[in-house]
Amino acid sequence: MIVSPRPEGLVVVRQVDHQHQCALMADAWGNKHFARPEPFGPLRDASAWHDEGWRRWEDAPCVDDAGRPVDFPDLDRAVHVALYRDGIRHALDRSEGAALLVSMHGQGLYERRLGLDGPPSPRARRRPEVRAFLDEQSALQQRLRGAVDADWAWAAYRLLQAWDLLSLYLVWRALPAGRPGRLAKVPRRVGDDPGAELILTPTGPTSCACEPYPFSVDEVELPVAARVIDDRAYADHDDLRAALSAAEPVALECVVHRPRSSRPPP
Repeated sequence: MIVSPRPEGLVVVRQVDHQHQCALMADAWGNKHFARPEPFGPLRDASAWHDEGWRRWEDAPCVDDAGRPVDFPDLDRAVHVALYRDGIRHALDRSEGAALLVSMHGQGLYERRLGLDGPPSPRARRRPEVRAFLDEQSALQQRLRGAVDADWAWAAYRLLQAWDLLSLYLVWRALPAGRPGRLAKVPRRVGDDPGAELILTPTGPTSCACEPYPFSVDEVELPVAARVIDDRAYADHDDLRAALSAAEPVALECVVHRPRSSRPPP
């Protein structure tokens, strides 16, 4: 779960709803400056499945030792590894191309997004369950890469990361607090190793401008399902689950748009 303290309470977005928002970004992606990598279908599927392993945990979420709802970065590593393993298996049953990207995403969570955020620490220093997971993913990816162009896979992975981080910017801690953001190394085409840096500028509580602009229309609506619960310590897991069950679903009406000054005339 993505847990965001706000004046109205704790805004909770499930990872499986966050991935739906990422799929909406995929659907709207591309213009004369930002090309879609082809084939696009496996990447679009990966955007919709990359956090699928969370579904079972989010059906029965937990509190921490202080009674606070567990936010996604704080989940126990053994549990985290297990749910990503399940999600990768879900993708593998449906599409090898998408599974490759979902596996890279799972690995990247432990290895600094496969180097995009700097050199990862040696695997030998990782906890045994994390090291085993990473070794499994390396072996799986080696098998799946046989029929996939390496440049395509790297560009597609980086786009998946851009959508993932953009969604977190919109719904977690940054945009709700009015902070600007950036997305680094976003590929404009397959083989674009440097990529572009996208600057995100808040224009409202749930909207931001993006420059340079990567979408096919001037304004992209990116709604995501959420629930608002009391910002308090909960007695136990069941207390949290009851609060979430009783909360009415709401839609966060997120919008990303072209900077007003750079919009073409009608």
